[in-house]
Order: sequence, then C-alpha cells, then structure tokens
Amino acid sequence: MKLRNKLFIDGKWVDASDGKTLPVIDPSTNSEIARVSAGTPDDVAKAAEAARRCFESGAWSGLTILQRSEILNRVGLLIRERTRELAELESRDVGKPLCETLNFDIPGGGQTFSYFAGLAVDLCGQTIPAPVNEVLNYTVREPIGVVGMIIPWNFPFLVACRKVASALAAGNCVVIKPATWAPLSTLALADLLAEAGVPPGAVNVVTGTGSAVGAAMVQHPMIHDISFTGSTEVGKTVMGGCVGPLKRCGLELGGKSPAVVLPDCDMDETIGGTLFGAYLAQGECCCAATRMLVHEAVYDEFVERFVAGSKAIRVGLPLAEGTQHGALIHKEHLASVLRFVEAGKKSRARLACGGSALTQPPFDRGNFLPPTVFVDVAPDSVISREEIFGPVVIVTKARDEKELVQLANDSNYGLAASLWTTNLKAGHRIAAQLKAGTVWMNLHNFVFATGPYGGYKESGIGRELGREGLLSLTQTKSIMLSLYDPPFQWYRDAAKEEAR
Repeated sequence: MKLRNKLFIDGKWVDASDGKTLPVIDPSTNSEIARVSAGTPDDVAKAAEAARRCFESGAWSGLTILQRSEILNRVGLLIRERTRELAELESRDVGKPLCETLNFDIPGGGQTFSYFAGLAVDLCGQTIPAPVNEVLNYTVREPIGVVGMIIPWNFPFLVACRKVASALAAGNCVVIKPATWAPLSTLALADLLAEAGVPPGAVNVVTGTGSAVGAAMVQHPMIHDISFTGSTEVGKTVMGGCVGPLKRCGLELGGKSPAVVLPDCDMDETIGGTLFGAYLAQGECCCAATRMLVHEAVYDEFVERFVAGSKAIRVGLPLAEGTQHGALIHKEHLASVLRFVEAGKKSRARLACGGSALTQPPFDRGNFLPPTVFVDVAPDSVISREEIFGPVVIVTKARDEKELVQLANDSNYGLAASLWTTNLKAGHRIAAQLKAGTVWMNLHNFVFATGPYGGYKESGIGRELGREGLLSLTQTKSIMLSLYDPPFQWYRDAAKEEAR
C-alpha cells in the first residue's frame, strides 16, 4: 500500500495551496516517518466546494441505496484484504501494539463499513396518521449534505471508518480533517474509498492543524454538519464555532469512566476485564476504565491482584512480537500525563506501581510510560476528577452500593461505565442509576458498529453508530398529499362539520 502524504480533494492527490508540510512522528522513537501537506483554509474551501458539487450533482446522493450499499461493502472487503498493511501503518503512526491494531482497530473498521452497507437499505420514513382520512402524510429521510469530520489521534482509522461509513450510507458527502499527530491511516482510507468506486468529491481529506483546517471547516458555509471526536475543551470550542453559521454538531468527547466492583463479582473475570478496560491503547481511550470504585469487602484483594496484573503487562516497541503496551502518541502528551502523575504523588494517594517514564533502551528515544496505579485515592483529588488520557488508574474504596453509585456519578463526564457483579438484580438496578451513555456489565471498552455510542454531560452530544447514528446524519421531510376528488373538497366538508 502506497504511503499517501498529500491532500485528497475531488478525487485527486494535491499539495497544500501554500506548499507547506507537517512532520509525522513515530511515537516509539520520536523520529520522522513522513511529511504531510499542511492544509489551509483555502484548501478547506476547495474540498467543501468539491463535496457540494458532488452532492448537488447526485453522483453519490443520487445513487440508489443498493448501489451505495454495494460500494460500501466493497470498502469493507478491501480493508479486510489489507488488514496487515493497515495495522502496521497504524501501529507506527499511533504507537499502539500491533496485536491491538491487527485484532481491533482495522477489523473493526472493515466491519463498520459492512454494517452500514446493510443498514443503509433500511433507511426509510414512516406513514403518519392525518386528522382526515383523505390526506396522506408520510416522511422520508434525506441526507444533510456535506458533513465535516474531525478525527482524533488515538483510534484514527477506526473512528474515521465509523464517521465516513455512516455519513456515506445516508447519502452525504464528506470533508475529513485527520488527526494532526496521526494522519496516515485516514489518508490510506481515502485511497481504499476511491478504489472501491466512491466518486470524486464524495470524500475529501485535508490534513493540517486544528487552528487552520478544523476552524475553517467549522466556519465554512458549504459544510452543514460537524462531527467531532476529541477532548471536551476543544469540543466546546467546536460547538461554539457552529453557532454563528448555525450548523449541526455531533460531539464525542472526554471521559473519566468508572468501573464499579461489587463484592459478589467473579474476581478472575473482573481483574482481566478491568485491566483490558484500563490499558487498551495505553489508556489513550475516551471510555477507558480509569476510576476503579471498589466495595470495601473486596477492596484489598482487588488492589493486590490489579496491581500485580498491571506490573505483568509487557511494555514494548509497537511492532515487536509480544508487546501488550506501546508508546504514548507524542512527547508533549507524555509530559502532560506525567504532570498528572506528579500531582498524584503529591496527594494523599499511594503510588502502587509505575509512575515514571521508561528511559532505558529500547525505550530511551520514545514516549513510554508503564501501567501506573494509585490506590486509596480521595474522590476530590485532581487525578480522580480530571481526564488524564494515559495509562494511569486510580482505585477508591466505597462502603456500600449507595456510595458506589454516588462516586460513579460524581463527575463532569458521562461517556461510559462498567459494573462487575454476578448478581443480575444488582447489575440492572445500578445500571439504571448510572449517568453514562454506555454501561457495560462484566466487560469494558467494547464498542461495536451495531450499537449507539455517545456521552452524557460533558462527554458529548448526540450518538454515533447503530441505527440511531445513521438517522442522526439525515433530516426528516414530511410530505402531505390530498386524496380528495374534486380538489379542496375537504375544506367544504370541514366547514359543514363545523356548522353542525
């Protein structure tokens, strides 16, 4: 697969309008992998105009649902055929272990295209009962137009697939801004979309910074909807920018997800599941299980086993066999995570493992932080309340079920939560009380294309994935037809009824 590093506009690979480029850095070595075009607001305008022309011409939106479905299925097949190449590219670009990109990120992207290819054929309106039988009222679902997409750096390929597949399935055209720190797999996806038969202009990719490209997308009048995944702070700025042009906005934002451990849990299952929930993608995951809230009856056992499990995770170079935990995305991000670690060390919490960047070969040139656990953490501490976005987990003790729920909900975030129990009654009872967009029972960090995904509170607005995610990328048109003959007879009939 050819490494792409230019902008993809109207079906062509082109340089940025001013010719400038940005480096792409390997997180495991901090060496340059490639340079990509640094898009400008002028490039965003060209991409938006290309998408609008494609939409208005019907080159994509005018295809039948079955035709669009066939092309999307082809994209899914191409992804499956090139899983290994894409997985290696993603691991180099993001720093996560090859075992993750090979088994989760890339296959998940292919499955997402296949799912929305099938769901697209079920995109339909409904018949509405009218006040009089002689008026037919029905609705149709129509595409919005041009959707702007801003992709995060932690799961760039998978998130791009989720956004693009659903938008295209609904008949929209798109302009994509890949993550500044990890753009390569999104550019590779554009290649696959073109190969599968997506027409020129339906998908456009403009690499660059958020201040240049992202801000221009938010403001451009030919982009009718913004789909953003990233931090809550930036999400608020994006939403504010959508107010002036009055465009739609979907936000999947930060999280501080709790894992609620009850005394009747299966401890083997709980330890394995919470380790996966905490450290998938080095903890650089919006819905990561970063707050372990544990009933006092099993607190000591949980701490002992969770810390032992954290220490046993194999940190290594992303492409090395056996690596379970790779490099953080960027040296600036590593520095940010370490500042939180220092705040934790200065608090009343106890550092149980990790807490220092690895500086010995082969880790000395990269951004490596091993799994880090703080125990006996106060609920009001900085590390308990702020999203760290790294492999840093806090463990807090609770007296009973009531306190577990109170601690779980005591957060500005509400993206996800998990429950660990063998008691179905308790599980469903607590799930109903948790303020989160996704609640897992006896698992964590499982997000599939088939189910809606999004957050409560400061974790976002709207839902992606599932039927709800597809419908959010359409608009409803109500159509009414008089069945009276002669025309307008119903007015006279209504007048007679009123006179009576």
